[in-house]
Amino acid sequence: MNRPESSTGVRAAVGAFSLVALLLVALLLVSPTAAGVASVSLGEANPSVESFSGSTDAGPAAQTTGDDADVIRLRSELAQTDERGTVGVTTRAEIPDRVTELEVALLSVDADADVEADGFVPADDAGAGESVWTWDGETADPSLAYAIDANDTVEGKGPLAADGTYRFVDAGEWALVRTPRVRAAWSYTGQYEGQVRLDRETVVPGEGVASRSMAFLGPHEEYVREAAGQRFRLIVPDAADPVASPDEVFDVFADASTALQVGARDETVAAFAAPTGEVSWAVRGLQTGDADLWVRDEEPAGTAADVWTHEYVHTRQAYRTEASGRWITEASATHYAALFALERGAADFGEFEATLARGEREPDASAVLSDPDTWEGNPDYTKGALVAGEIDRRLRAETDGAASLATVLRELNEADGPVTNGDVLDAVEAAAAEGVDDATAAEVRADAERLTTTRATAETWDRDAHAAAFGETPAQVGFELADDGVRATGEYRDRTVARDPVELVAGESLETAVVASNTGGAAGSYDLSLSVDGEPVENRSGTLDAGAETVERFEHRFESAGEYEVRIGSERLIVAVSEAARPSVRGVSTDRDRVAAGETIVATATVDNDASVPAGGEIEFRIDGETAATAPVRLDAGEEATVEREIELGGGGSLGGDEDVTVSVVGPVDEASTTVAVEGDVPISVDGAPGFGPAVALVSVVVATVALTRRGQRGE
Repeated sequence: MNRPESSTGVRAAVGAFSLVALLLVALLLVSPTAAGVASVSLGEANPSVESFSGSTDAGPAAQTTGDDADVIRLRSELAQTDERGTVGVTTRAEIPDRVTELEVALLSVDADADVEADGFVPADDAGAGESVWTWDGETADPSLAYAIDANDTVEGKGPLAADGTYRFVDAGEWALVRTPRVRAAWSYTGQYEGQVRLDRETVVPGEGVASRSMAFLGPHEEYVREAAGQRFRLIVPDAADPVASPDEVFDVFADASTALQVGARDETVAAFAAPTGEVSWAVRGLQTGDADLWVRDEEPAGTAADVWTHEYVHTRQAYRTEASGRWITEASATHYAALFALERGAADFGEFEATLARGEREPDASAVLSDPDTWEGNPDYTKGALVAGEIDRRLRAETDGAASLATVLRELNEADGPVTNGDVLDAVEAAAAEGVDDATAAEVRADAERLTTTRATAETWDRDAHAAAFGETPAQVGFELADDGVRATGEYRDRTVARDPVELVAGESLETAVVASNTGGAAGSYDLSLSVDGEPVENRSGTLDAGAETVERFEHRFESAGEYEVRIGSERLIVAVSEAARPSVRGVSTDRDRVAAGETIVATATVDNDASVPAGGEIEFRIDGETAATAPVRLDAGEEATVEREIELGGGGSLGGDEDVTVSVVGPVDEASTTVAVEGDVPISVDGAPGFGPAVALVSVVVATVALTRRGQRGE
């Protein structure tokens, strides 16, 4: 299949080139007197000899059949050059003995480009601006060496456009480029020995890989899967950091391939993950040639706005369009990307509806789809997708599923010439006629005509209308953290905490509340697990009716400092665990400032934590250097608290007169004190310790802050 280039966000107007060699054969008359003399003019037959002519367009590869002896082989080898922005090409020819003349046109370079020819000479009849070369008829392995531009830039437009300008680029360490376009024409002898055919291939002899229309030069990995009668190739450059895994990309390709019943499938689809680290791409994805495409590495697979599916749908559009029919190409690709995600359960109805609802907003809603001159932006992606979806829904509903938008596309794929909007409407009416009477089919066509030839637009439909036409959507169970779904619990605190990252101290637990909801149209099961650094920790499973939801809670205690990755379903949290901070002493007080010997006082220490993480320690109340009492301190970030202990002042001996006792709290950061007057004649002793004597009893409260010390680190 051959189609114009299509890109997500912009479509390039490039010529479509057939991949089948066009053989021009003339009935020849043999002159007995001229037998054995071959005087042949390229592209026409000499009536004196058995001579035939053939030609091909500029497609990068033409498949051949038959004896290898009857095949002209053109092999284009790509290599990076020292000049940034160019790719070196060497096109080599293998020519069968029956070929008498060969002409090669290099369509990727200008006529004045520097070409190193071996066995070729410039053609005398080349058109203006063309680089055309004729084989000298003698060199066994002629070749042409030249350079092509690697960079292709365009201003990005459309709802799926990116911020940059590049569609193809030489980034220095790597290059993602178009393959060179080469056209050939030839003459040969031997009418009854069969036709001489052409086989073209593009290769990267060094690091790299080439498909029919694209090539990547640089280190990469290639993944392959066969499914739905197709062979899918995914090229992932080392410079890329893909969001979607190869399996995820292959899954959406296989699903779309099976669902799209629009005609023959290409044998091979080649997809490239375009690196975004160094390049600002003009579009999020681009499809060109028969079945080649690239998508930015940061694009996920399987969403309602999935670019991978969008570009794959383009590979199944074999038709070409005139201006009035241009809208259907991007419209159907956008609609199907959203629909397949919904039917696969990768998107819910709300996401599907939101994608199509863009077509209800101005200025796109007022555009006339069949008249691109009325387009201010790219309504083929927005209003077009909504109209395509409405045509799909109407056909399914009216024909009880016997016809759909795929029926329309299948008809367009069989068109002989460029498709107009009239052809689209004819195909809609013909599809409707498969399941309804002619009058109803005419009504369906009339509605499609109103939506494509006037400023009227469709409206999105609700879930019930969707179910009636498309069938019930499958179970769609998704997961998200509840609003208060991330908590820190333990001896320091029990409250919700911020994310990105979650900050805990060793010994605390992370509690998560995950909402599991089924937004699909049927009951479905779920299997939800919590993992830490890839290791499963806890698992929850259950079943949800359509529209139901439940909350699953997980808890995990972190014993050691370090950074951890926690995953719960599709949610990802980074948890930073550190040691507890040191509390600070800000003040001290007593319940009385005058006591009699042998009585007790209550000493109160004021402590706080000005760190961003909890603080902890063991506070010691001391009298004359001896520990009288201890108390643990656990403070949340930014928290202040008071700690008090009762201290007895009593024992044998005597105390004469009034004496002052200094009560102090000495902490790791600050120091505070107060004074208590002790009256009486009894010496003071504390917890059986000898008295201080009749002068002064010094009571000191010292804060020790070596609490919750975690010596071990992760991995020990």
